[in-house]
Amino acid sequence: MLDVALEAGKSHGRQMLSGTIDGELTLRCQRCEGPMPWTLHVDVDLRLVETEEEEAAALHEADPYLVQDDSLPLQEVVEDEILLALPMLPRCESCENIVQAAPQEDRDEAVRREPNPFAALKDRIGKQKQ
Repeated sequence: MLDVALEAGKSHGRQMLSGTIDGELTLRCQRCEGPMPWTLHVDVDLRLVETEEEEAAALHEADPYLVQDDSLPLQEVVEDEILLALPMLPRCESCENIVQAAPQEDRDEAVRREPNPFAALKDRIGKQKQ
């Protein structure tokens, strides 16, 4: 269950959407594939803009959100903010401890063993040019 508290208003003459999203999610550990609880806390601070020009100008000051057709789809906004907050590779505490306990040399070696996709692409391009 998520607790969403959002407020739309004006700040310094600009339309804003601010608030928080809190809750407890169950994610799947990417190492052991077991379920893991994950506490979610997102501070929402969006500048509501109506044109792409306003959006580009707002990028330097705040996170812009382009409002189209004078409607603000709150469910989409909340979903987007949650997706942006999720960890890229969720790992449960026991798996995180295993990864952190591994010597740096072992982690570096594991990375070196992975095939580099860019090297494969370079080989394909080189073969096509011949």
